[in-house]
Amino acid sequence: MRDGSGRYGLGLAALAAVAIPLAVIVALHPRVGLLRSATETVTPPVRTPEMPADSPARPAVPARACPVCPAAPAPADPGPVAVRDAGQEGPDTRVPGKQPPGSQSPGTAVPPSQVPDTRVPSRPVPEIQVPDVTAERAAQRARLIGWTAHPDRVAGSAAALDLIGLVFTAPRDTSAGYRPLALDLSGAPDRAVVVLAEQPVTLTLATTPPDRVAALGVESSAAFSVAEGRPGLLAGFRALPFGASEVAPVLDPLRVGPGTLRDACAALRLWATQFGLPLRQARYTLIENPTRIALAGEALQSDGAPRGRVSGRRLARLCRV
Repeated sequence: MRDGSGRYGLGLAALAAVAIPLAVIVALHPRVGLLRSATETVTPPVRTPEMPADSPARPAVPARACPVCPAAPAPADPGPVAVRDAGQEGPDTRVPGKQPPGSQSPGTAVPPSQVPDTRVPSRPVPEIQVPDVTAERAAQRARLIGWTAHPDRVAGSAAALDLIGLVFTAPRDTSAGYRPLALDLSGAPDRAVVVLAEQPVTLTLATTPPDRVAALGVESSAAFSVAEGRPGLLAGFRALPFGASEVAPVLDPLRVGPGTLRDACAALRLWATQFGLPLRQARYTLIENPTRIALAGEALQSDGAPRGRVSGRRLARLCRV
């Protein structure tokens, strides 16, 4: 508390008179540097070669940032540079600064339709490029599977098997879709048919009785369809577009190589086994450009041209090789 003489106030005044000059000296002293500019860069002391080893290093002059420095002049524009075409002979007669005919100026946008597609697949594609028909093929296969009989109902459903190879040499009407082929098995209720094809076909089947099971099989390297299909109609199918890894080639009995014969006979055995028949109970017929095939007992009639037949024991001997 302050007494009446005022000595407490005089003491504070004396203390302030001593502390304020001391604080100013400390703040301005170069070794303390409390008020040193933030733009200064402190450089470590420098020792020159002529200075003695035991002498203290000379303090370096702090580098100060230049508050206002003139900007570095921009390099002069050298102007357009004429580039000569590879293989050009003689003096360059082009005028600098002028675009050659047909060239695009730097500031002009190129329409996307005029930009060539230079993208290269990440790896080579060996197949012929076609539109993606994966969904279409999956739907076709699912529909055909729905018309295929259970395997247990196929074996023993026929007493004989006709394998018919189709060869087409006449052009087809592409606007009509697949090639049409009518199969009439009404006159041969105990015979089943397997069609071998290399072009898309649409098969129409007539049977006796109308709901006969497992009357038709198909082996094809192309897609196929069945008109008026029904559950249980097919005995099975193998087709490359529908997921088969391999199919038999159409066999020409008169002109056949060992490789073709081996693959064709493997398919014949496979289908004979599917129907539960020995190979001697099967026969193979090649027909050119048919649109209709009818069976009446063992007789086979068609509007196409027959190109060879092999059956029974001869077929078994041929496929024994």
